[in-house]
Amino acid sequence: MKNQLRCHCGIDPQYPEIQVVHKQAHREFGFIKMCFTLFVLFFCMALSAQEPDPQDSVITMKMRLANKLILSNGHEQAYQLYHECANAGNGSAMNAIGIMKQRGWGTEQDETGSMDWFVQAAQAGYAKAYFNLFNIFAKALGVEQNFENAVNYLDTLHNTQHRSVALFFLGYYYYKGFGVEQNYETAVNFFLQSAEFDKPDALYFLGLCYRNGYGVAIDEEMAQYYLNRAAELGHYYAFEELEDETTEIIIEPKHISMNGENGNSEHEKLQIPKQFRQIEKQNLDKTILGEYSGTIVMYDYSGKNIVSKSNLKILFEEIINGKIFGKWIENDTLYTDFEAILTDSTLQFIDTEYKRTDRYSKNYARKWKFDNAILEKTETDSVSYLLGNIRQYDIKRKEPGKPLYISLQKNKVAPNAVILEKDFLIAYPNPFDGEINILFSIESEQNISISVYDINGNLFDQQNLGILYAGQHNYQLALSAPKGQYMLVVQLENKKFTHLIIKK
Repeated sequence: MKNQLRCHCGIDPQYPEIQVVHKQAHREFGFIKMCFTLFVLFFCMALSAQEPDPQDSVITMKMRLANKLILSNGHEQAYQLYHECANAGNGSAMNAIGIMKQRGWGTEQDETGSMDWFVQAAQAGYAKAYFNLFNIFAKALGVEQNFENAVNYLDTLHNTQHRSVALFFLGYYYYKGFGVEQNYETAVNFFLQSAEFDKPDALYFLGLCYRNGYGVAIDEEMAQYYLNRAAELGHYYAFEELEDETTEIIIEPKHISMNGENGNSEHEKLQIPKQFRQIEKQNLDKTILGEYSGTIVMYDYSGKNIVSKSNLKILFEEIINGKIFGKWIENDTLYTDFEAILTDSTLQFIDTEYKRTDRYSKNYARKWKFDNAILEKTETDSVSYLLGNIRQYDIKRKEPGKPLYISLQKNKVAPNAVILEKDFLIAYPNPFDGEINILFSIESEQNISISVYDINGNLFDQQNLGILYAGQHNYQLALSAPKGQYMLVVQLENKKFTHLIIKK
């Protein structure tokens, strides 16, 4: 039912819903099943209670019967009854038809066509329809995603009896800068107003703001106050935040410096600014080909604070007919091949995805889609540097991620040599379930074997790959092993690579 309803069954710090959540449910996926009453109120309007009518009219009876049919999966009959009521001018029935068309209940699914019914319901005075119109543009349900339009419907909802809902989402959008100019101070103002209605999600975000100094002065006592209030109302992520004693922000000096291949860590080109820097123009050509190593940094939504940093390697392998092909390797554990269209202004990725965890999804990896990049290549003292902005998109939450900035240096390789480093071994995903990919390179043709040892040094598995040619190799190992840590060994004729792997 969750997928059928196209809604998140819970609230999280990246895409919160308006419902109260319960700590016990869906812990594995990091989201909690909504309170059914509020779900009925704001997402399945067809089942919501009807406005009182002084007369027990035919329309009222039909609406009640249609609601009962929905609960018993009598969708086709309910759809016909809602149509009869909508033709009589009932806004709730119009809204119900929009939902049924959006989900394909009792009629052919038509997300685009559902919008017309929500508009009619709103014009008929059914205020809850504005939330569905907001949701259409916020989650791209049958239309192109447009946060500006979503905010406009929130503004309208704000002027109805459902303003407490609009207050939170307006705060959320200002917090992240979706459809509006990012502004923590404005977000805090909306959260405070929403908190007056005891909205757990608003209380939770106020706790984040006071803990990190977003829009207010850092105040751990106030942070604890709001997080505890949210937790008392069953907010799952408030419990997690209360258990974490650290802030989201990484305290860093003015710049982060990285050691370059020449050992000069003070080189300006290898420094990452404390505040996010927007690259204005891309200047790539075929000279981009090669391997680059450095750092990728994530900032908060304002771009003024660093929240995470990782080691990064990008391999640009070849350009064919305007498309560039390569590999993205993050922290030696996150790996994906990519294909992108190289234009004068951007690097537009094509169907490139990977999974990673973060502070707010520690127990499961969330899927991210690479959107585009703007890269700036410079040359200094015969050394190539690559700076840029990478945009990623959260597939589940249907929203852009936080600002990302990369600073890389091109590695020196001999002519006609493979792009990868001489001593190169990556095992991914790590931790793994049943199969693990082993990516490595060799300089010359030679006999290769792969061995896996348990934590006590006992041989658990061994594979002889035979004689392999010089270059890069990717081998998939199916390992039927108990949970725990193992040592992976790739044995060459004159040396070996080792890597710690974890079976989960």
